Amino acid sequence: MAGREPDESTWRVRVISPSDLTPQDIAAWNGLRAGHPDYDTPLLSPEFAKAVGGGRRDARVSLIEDAQGLAAVFAFHARPDGLARPIGVPFCDYSGPVVRADAALSLTDIVRLSGMGGYRTYSLLDPFHKFAAERAGGVTSQLVRLKGLSAAEYLEQRRAEYPKRFKNFRRLQSVMKRDGYELRLSWGPLDDRLRDALYGFKSEQYRASGLVDLITAPMSRAMLDTIQVHPGGFQASLWANDQFVSGDFGFRDGSAFHPWIAVYDPAFSAYSPGNLLQKQVLKEIESLGLESYDLAEGHDHYKKYFTNCGRTIYSADVTVPGRRGWLLSAQAALWKASGAGKDGSATSRLKRRVDQAAVSHDRTSDRIADLFTALRKRGVSATPSGGHAAEAD
Repeated sequence: MAGREPDESTWRVRVISPSDLTPQDIAAWNGLRAGHPDYDTPLLSPEFAKAVGGGRRDARVSLIEDAQGLAAVFAFHARPDGLARPIGVPFCDYSGPVVRADAALSLTDIVRLSGMGGYRTYSLLDPFHKFAAERAGGVTSQLVRLKGLSAAEYLEQRRAEYPKRFKNFRRLQSVMKRDGYELRLSWGPLDDRLRDALYGFKSEQYRASGLVDLITAPMSRAMLDTIQVHPGGFQASLWANDQFVSGDFGFRDGSAFHPWIAVYDPAFSAYSPGNLLQKQVLKEIESLGLESYDLAEGHDHYKKYFTNCGRTIYSADVTVPGRRGWLLSAQAALWKASGAGKDGSATSRLKRRVDQAAVSHDRTSDRIADLFTALRKRGVSATPSGGHAAEAD
């Protein structure tokens, strides 16, 4: 949707590469993030933008200031067609501008001031409800926050809420021990051996279910490779003796961790390996140096046993008046006319699948082949299964 024209004289705007952020910019950005707990995610941090910018030349950060200082930060990919995409696509479970509570800016204003023709996301955070007229939907993610509790106190809270489930977890651990398996948790950088295990099982899972294979698609794989060698790349994995059981890999910023790739070895499926991993992570979370562990959106049937809060995310597809936004508006109108505006419709799922292929594959022929795979395997679906959500943007 188009927004009103902002008063350009009110705002001072710098659109820069993440590598050009100064220490003062980073401090001001983190100051905005401190304004609401929803912004305390690694995916909206300056470090994440800098990490992504190390592997993507189209990464940009828009810093919008007024007389009071920094009012909004918007990290995005500036695509040639004028469409801004969330920083880190397709691994952007949270996205959008970080704004000051009193900043009089709509989402369309921010996109226009950043020099783009439009912005599309399925994972918008809007904790101050500034973008209510420009967003749709609303689903809640699943998040572990210690909130001052010790690991033991937190686990006891979860056990008290789901006593039968946690009793079953203890039973499964006992069964594994009787079967000769000693469990141990490993964490830290992603080494090549664990990478091969995680990516191998995840790729098989994507292909079997007809989803976009984010492990082998060139653009998404490049993102994973960039994060693996970055200090923020982080994994937590469960091992039985010397055998990989299950693991998470993603981006960490300070005491907050947001996994993307979550997978287990099917040979251990009888032991509920994903649940055992999460239980062991919570047991040892203080040793990991973490206070929050984000399981993102989807798969509530197991995430709810371990999480105690979440964030609400929305969809948004805005365009700005003028030449850069006209074509994007026409494309959006065609999708809407065909039914894509209705959540859960076949056309809506098709649009998300096309969007995800566009940010995962760099060749048109590969995007078309991916769509045929989706239609042949499962109709149309965009959200990866068996792990944390990776945005279809």
